[in-house]
Amino acid sequence: MCVEDKPELLHARIAALETKLKEERKAHDAEMARLKSENYDALEASQTRYQGELTIQRANYERQIIELRARLEAFDA
Repeated sequence: MCVEDKPELLHARIAALETKLKEERKAHDAEMARLKSENYDALEASQTRYQGELTIQRANYERQIIELRARLEAFDA
């Protein structure tokens, strides 16, 4: 009879493997949470930059509209 065949040793080995599995799941969950947080932060920064670019574009368009209206009024006058 092999030492590994004893029920108490098998139960101990199973318990050790279950504990290791729980630790690895916990580490994996923590890593996934970190990655999601980093991705969210990157997305938030990207959206902030995009909103800034849109604000600049809008200001430029408004300035161009004002200039074009001024030209049109000059022709009408």
